[in-house]
Amino acid sequence: MSNDNPDEEKITENETAIQEFLKADSLGDKAARDSSGLYYIIRKSNASGERAKRGDAASVRFTGYLLNGTKVLSIKNDSTLSFPVDGYTTFPGLERAIYLMKTGEKATFMLPYYLGFGSVDQVNIPAYSVIRLEVEFIKTRTEVQQIDDFLAKKQFKVSESTADNLIIIRTNIVTGDTIGNGKAVNVKYVGKLLDDTKFGEGPLALTTGFGEVIPGFDRAIRKMRKTEKAIIIFPSSLGYKAQGRGSIPPYAPLQYEIEVL
Repeated sequence: MSNDNPDEEKITENETAIQEFLKADSLGDKAARDSSGLYYIIRKSNASGERAKRGDAASVRFTGYLLNGTKVLSIKNDSTLSFPVDGYTTFPGLERAIYLMKTGEKATFMLPYYLGFGSVDQVNIPAYSVIRLEVEFIKTRTEVQQIDDFLAKKQFKVSESTADNLIIIRTNIVTGDTIGNGKAVNVKYVGKLLDDTKFGEGPLALTTGFGEVIPGFDRAIRKMRKTEKAIIIFPSSLGYKAQGRGSIPPYAPLQYEIEVL
């Protein structure tokens, strides 16, 4: 009789394979099972470490292996990967792993296929593979901390900031009235993430205050003047929030280079 649900069968196979692997690990008897189905062992604990919160950016180092020891994942040059917590859909097991750690900790995670790379063959990962993930949790940063780090790195001189963290860095001097609300205006813009990855650019015509663009962009334009240029920065609460958009991930602070024409 054929199995009508091969995925269920593979879940059982993954569970058995993980249990067998843990039997051979010197700390396997200390492994805990999360409600998602992954198993984990905290190799290095840090009682004073910080937990990641929803919307933070977590920075990690990690290496991934198949159960036969073949390395299939790594970060070049021992650098770190930063990703939005509760928004990193590319690798759901890694996001789940972060919620089980504190900063400064190292852990091993055994990910069943549905928390790894799924039921389709990848370049070097067969379908339905269990992934052993070795993770070091370096740090977690709120959006405000990410923006502060960015400003310090770029050594920008802030011209204006608001209580909800809209930042304006004016790059030329223009006098006169600001554009204000309900005005038709043409601008040129380049939009980037804080790692300088570009996600959009071009000319744009809008009427301020009518919700035609995201709040941070609209509010910054209202504070600018004709022919003025500026770099504006704001958190996801003034941008694309928890949903993200296209290549913009959830909970992403954004920067725009803007020229009012």
